[in-house]
Amino acid sequence: MQSKPGERRKTKTRQDIINTAYAMIIADGLDAVSLRAVADRLDYSPAALYRYFSSKDELVDAVRAKCFEHLNAAIFQRLHGVSSPARMLLVGGMTYIHFAREHPVEYHLMFHLGPSPSTQAENQKLAMRSLLYIVRHGIELGIFAADANYTEDAIVLHCWSTVHGLAMLQTTVMDEEQARMAEVTETILGRVIASFTRIPA
Repeated sequence: MQSKPGERRKTKTRQDIINTAYAMIIADGLDAVSLRAVADRLDYSPAALYRYFSSKDELVDAVRAKCFEHLNAAIFQRLHGVSSPARMLLVGGMTYIHFAREHPVEYHLMFHLGPSPSTQAENQKLAMRSLLYIVRHGIELGIFAADANYTEDAIVLHCWSTVHGLAMLQTTVMDEEQARMAEVTETILGRVIASFTRIPA
């Protein structure tokens, strides 16, 4: 059933507000964003924005959700056609790290703020489910080795903490040593995956 024109306009307006706030954050940082500033940029009244977002925090959270969508889309695009679980972990992890390097503002917005609805919502869960699926599939095929102490959940967290740590390093204290990081990142991630892989993939 098609949505009504009024509903479509409301959806489009909400997305325009999110896109404008997103562009302002990317260009000028989080402090540049307020409901009044976004309203001015869109030539809306501040009162109009309050019909869509009750506060700056709620609007920023919607922008964070958009960033999670971007990251997940990038990973799924790179995983298309990859069948080996070990290769999927490597390609997905390297895509995650590349995303952080190419989109540092988005990455920091996603992970440097406290927990919020966007970090607990469908996009975050989707990333975790996808990683869990790859690990579980590898275990079922006998490719990944899990046991009572090193469970599938532990493997998932091992992989995620590795790529997240490497991504954080390259966007913070190692920011001026990108070439050095690029040389070792895939090797490090490959060694982590090899540590629980029974057979070559």
